[in-house]
Amino acid sequence: MHVAICDDNGADRKQMERLLKRESDKRAATTGVLYVDSFGNMDALLANALMYDVFYVDMCMTPGVTVQDIIEGLAKKGSSAPVVLCCSKINYREQTFPKNVFFLDNAIKAAELSESIDHALELKEAAPSVIELRDETGTIYVTEDEILYATAKGASILITLTNGRTKHLRTDLYNLYSQWATVHDCFLPPTGHFILNCNHIQKLGFLSATMSDGKSFLLSRSAHAYAEALMADDDE
Repeated sequence: MHVAICDDNGADRKQMERLLKRESDKRAATTGVLYVDSFGNMDALLANALMYDVFYVDMCMTPGVTVQDIIEGLAKKGSSAPVVLCCSKINYREQTFPKNVFFLDNAIKAAELSESIDHALELKEAAPSVIELRDETGTIYVTEDEILYATAKGASILITLTNGRTKHLRTDLYNLYSQWATVHDCFLPPTGHFILNCNHIQKLGFLSATMSDGKSFLLSRSAHAYAEALMADDDE
């Protein structure tokens, strides 16, 4: 589990590092080691925000920067991981925050910190698996249901998403499918020059599939049978 601390009070930040190190040692043989990164400012935290499963935040000494700014920044980056606000000079409970925000009081008690880690682990296990799509413009993380299909375009793959966005990946269809299929069972194995998400097949015709955006693809007999079986499983 990856944990981020963001606190502009150096003493409080070091204390949280020590507490999380002890917590990690206790969990090594059970729920696993905690990988902890510590930051003193918002920009450093947001640089790689999507790698973290929980954030411990207190921001009360930096002019012009608030925990609201950090929470909004995390949301813009695409993170929905829980944020634990550590109440010290500011009682964050008096403010309004999204549902993924929770609270601890300074000085932080080891038992309460452990409970917050347990809660973060439960949320992580319940969250849908995400797929990383990385190209020269940057990296985004999407759920399987956000992917419509992937089509081969020369030496790259064009990923079409449900919201109309596209992403070009420098890979091939078979490598891409091997990555996705280890976790996700909704993708039709590549035949020809495409991978289809069977969750978004609107209509199966005779050796063809029409997607929810209206685009149609010709299927081999084996691919048609595979898609039909997957769609039947979803209907049960």
